[in-house]
Amino acid sequence: MVWVATRRCNLRCRYCVLPREQGSQPDLTTAEVKRIFAEIAQDFDASRIMVGITGGEATLRPDLVEIVAFLVSLGFRTVAVDSNGVRYGRHPDLIDRLVHAGMRCPTISVDGTGAGQRMLRGDRSDGQLPWKAIEHVQRRYPKLGLTTICAASPANLAEVPGVFRRFEELGIAFARVSPIFPLGRAASDPSVVLAPPKLRELLSWLAEQRTAFAAGKRDLEIEFIDDGWCGLEWEGGLLRSNFLYCRAGVTVVGLEHDGRIVGCPVIQSGFNVQGDARTERVSTVWKRRFERFRERSWLRTGPCATCGDWEGCLGGSLHNRGDCGELLRCTARMLRGQSSTPTTAPPP
Repeated sequence: MVWVATRRCNLRCRYCVLPREQGSQPDLTTAEVKRIFAEIAQDFDASRIMVGITGGEATLRPDLVEIVAFLVSLGFRTVAVDSNGVRYGRHPDLIDRLVHAGMRCPTISVDGTGAGQRMLRGDRSDGQLPWKAIEHVQRRYPKLGLTTICAASPANLAEVPGVFRRFEELGIAFARVSPIFPLGRAASDPSVVLAPPKLRELLSWLAEQRTAFAAGKRDLEIEFIDDGWCGLEWEGGLLRSNFLYCRAGVTVVGLEHDGRIVGCPVIQSGFNVQGDARTERVSTVWKRRFERFRERSWLRTGPCATCGDWEGCLGGSLHNRGDCGELLRCTARMLRGQSSTPTTAPPP
């Protein structure tokens, strides 16, 4: 379960897919959050559910430590927090309090070692604060399961290999690289999105790193974050440990900051919202809705109708679909030098 704790943030990333200006409704209160998750723990086996807390910037919630401790007490398998690391860097004790409350497998993201971080994120510390946070976690909690993420853009592409070298030097075992895709703020700022030749360059570099890891020549495993199906020439191990399959609404459910129940917070199309946790039990919505997420044949229109990859991708990542399921962007077609032509799909 992915909970967007708040849309508020202490940075203004040029590529944010969940920007605060698109989340005008108030955040769930502490009492509402506790009630919703207590219901989930009653209705499901909490020991089989991982809760990922994200934002915005989740650490801006003053009740975050209290809520993490409460979720752990309910028996959820893992309670993880995703952060940009800025507040952690200023207040390392916040990391300590979250770990004491039971947080495990946290994620801290950073996009460079200087200019790239400032240009993409507006981080006046040039990355010093998130790097301080990463170093604090690795020094004090080397077995906590920290994951790090670096976004890739024309603004920082030259810095990306150095970022991952530093991750490895710090003893981090697993990290992710994410090309910026045109959602949220990046939808109106194409200058931050990699053109197909540069994306292929990034993927080739990643394939080399994963090959070296598999051969035991490096200790850091790097994985490609979901930017959609990349085609059979790339899928199946070169970019990630398995073939991409969008799990939104299948094994993943999202809870927005204002209580909306969604397949995944990143999906911005109209079919994403399935209910409201302020007035409905998440379990009821999960069991009775989400049909469009679980039966994907309605997505096989336009370029997908004749695509030989369909049996592998089953429509790809749903954040690349419009309100009626029409294909807006296909990473595999881009990599092959083709265009993703929008088409019309049946209304949801």
